[in-house]
Amino acid sequence: MRLAVDIGNTKTSLGLFADRVLRRSWRIGTRHWTPDELGAILHLLLSEACMQRPSEVSYACVVPQTRHAVEGMSRGLLGVVPVEVSAATAGIRIDYPDPSELGADRLANAVAATVSGRLPAIVADFGTATTFDVIDASGAYIGGAIAPGVGTAAAELFRKADRLNPVDLEPPTSPLGRTTADAVRSGVLFGAAGAADRLVELLSGQLVGMPRLLATGGWAAGIAPLCRSRFETIPDLTLSGIDEVGRRNEGSRQTDG
Repeated sequence: MRLAVDIGNTKTSLGLFADRVLRRSWRIGTRHWTPDELGAILHLLLSEACMQRPSEVSYACVVPQTRHAVEGMSRGLLGVVPVEVSAATAGIRIDYPDPSELGADRLANAVAATVSGRLPAIVADFGTATTFDVIDASGAYIGGAIAPGVGTAAAELFRKADRLNPVDLEPPTSPLGRTTADAVRSGVLFGAAGAADRLVELLSGQLVGMPRLLATGGWAAGIAPLCRSRFETIPDLTLSGIDEVGRRNEGSRQTDG
């Protein structure tokens, strides 16, 4: 078993892989854990699922304060040195002025796209931020775009507009809101879908050939169906990319004694 950990700004996903197949996954809230706290969470999850401890760990982290928890948990509980996703470990060609600027989740998505099917590809990750990552026909990462996430944009709207109360962002049945709540749902969700379509159109113009469109992230299931762009939604794309990076670096880290 191999453990892949995707630490996002608000949620953290953990996945157990065997032979590149995701056997079990969990989502927990991102916190500034201690190594012992994260180890206890993993132990509980594995015990309840009757799953054995993983022998390898790889992770992507966009919250630097949590790196020590994954590193410490991996060494202390599992006795392994984890592989962190980075420009140096991703194993793909990066045509970008400063590869160190790239978020680990974006690199993981690009890696997953290169091994999951036809290229070129555009990956839309609908999370706290909505990111678009572009991989050309040769398999090189060439750039992308970053936009406010659906929930982030909605939260800022509710914070700034005194007369708008927070509402559940369920998919609207019509773009024509007949109540304030439905008008908010229409504007936020159809607006996000329209923005995604426009960015896909612009980014596709930078590629030779029609790109494969992949959608992932917590909001993908709600936004992708509202888009005109024909996204293929793969909820666990990022975890798969993290696991692939771990495989590509297998043996490069020595196991702790």
